[in-house]
Amino acid sequence: MDYKRSLSLLLALAASYALAAPGGAEAQILKKIKEQTERRLEARKAKADSAAIARVGKAVDSTLEKTGRGVSTIVDKAAGVAETVVARTEQSVADAASRLRNAGGSASDQLASDLAAGRAVLPEIRFEGHTDQLTAASAPHIAHLAKLLEGQPTAFLIEGHVEATMDAAADLSLSEKRAAAVKASLVAARIPATRLFVMGLGSTRPTAVQVASQVGAGVGSNARIEVARMQ
Repeated sequence: MDYKRSLSLLLALAASYALAAPGGAEAQILKKIKEQTERRLEARKAKADSAAIARVGKAVDSTLEKTGRGVSTIVDKAAGVAETVVARTEQSVADAASRLRNAGGSASDQLASDLAAGRAVLPEIRFEGHTDQLTAASAPHIAHLAKLLEGQPTAFLIEGHVEATMDAAADLSLSEKRAAAVKASLVAARIPATRLFVMGLGSTRPTAVQVASQVGAGVGSNARIEVARMQ
């Protein structure tokens, strides 16, 4: 818009000047003024374009710089996540190796390893017949379990599992009573009751050995106590 206004003004001045000039020189004067005006306008336009291009260039450079910093940040975060995953994987492998090493060791070592992993099966804890009365032979195993739980100040779930009978409701009730009996013994061993929870699962979760061999009801391989760390 500024270029057109300037051109119009110059042409008007040229026309006024031409009217005062001799008739034969009018066309030449107008042509010369027009050429000079166009050159000036082109020069101004080129200068303006150069300034605009420079501004765009600076904006692009700034954007690239900021984007570069953003990309670096993302890469750093991704690397951190990857390192965490690798560390956790290495820890899992180490835990598995530890459990394998303990496989040839004592039942006490295995129990400690299983609890550290989050779940332990305690077939050594037994009951008198079809009751919730703990056998005398179970006492040292419960004492050892209590000692291990003292070093892990989190909550644990005590699960009761029994052999299947013809009465599923009775199985469920007995399994819960057995889990409660184990909790009572652990509380007597000074484990806070607030850290222990019980659940009876009846015969709904047979062991892998029982499932694989398709053992029928009445076989005692499904009767057990399990302790699981609560997240």
